[in-house]
Amino acid sequence: MKVTKDQAAANKEAILTAASRLYREKGIDGIGIGELSRSVGLTHGGFYGQFPGGKEQLASEAITRTFESNVWRDAKSVPELIKRYLTLGHLNNWIDGCPIPALAADVARTGGAVSSSFTKGIEHLIDTLMALVEGETHDEKYQESLRILSSITGAMLIARALDNPELSEQFLQSVINAWPAAPEKKTAGD
Repeated sequence: MKVTKDQAAANKEAILTAASRLYREKGIDGIGIGELSRSVGLTHGGFYGQFPGGKEQLASEAITRTFESNVWRDAKSVPELIKRYLTLGHLNNWIDGCPIPALAADVARTGGAVSSSFTKGIEHLIDTLMALVEGETHDEKYQESLRILSSITGAMLIARALDNPELSEQFLQSVINAWPAAPEKKTAGD
């Protein structure tokens, strides 16, 4: 049975959605093409029809998808973003959470197109932060954005690795406390 263009697009979407979630849960090398294809009801052949570049193409596109997290969307201030990011819900939700603490080590080992997609995602998050922070110069805003991004993702990574829930919460809270009244960019209505 021939697959229509609409069905092919839907199949690709299903694979990308599943891969972006499963990669965060199991790691890039933690799931094979067969298991992934079966999870969305496709065969190996159906997979390679959608991703002729194989697993690297899929991983690259799935990494791009993982950066579409709602944690970053619509944040109005740095403290709001930090408090939204450093929650116990996010800590315990690898599948839908930020790709940075879940996948950075895998991406570093994989390199290539996967690393390029990860880099673009990070650059977008830096731009998002730069729109929220105060600073006299572009460089000051850039450096502050790097500090925030590395602090929140580092705290999340460490907190997830610990088997002591109290210590995990302390890592998250320590970063929240570091920016309780962080300078925020004024909006036109302020």
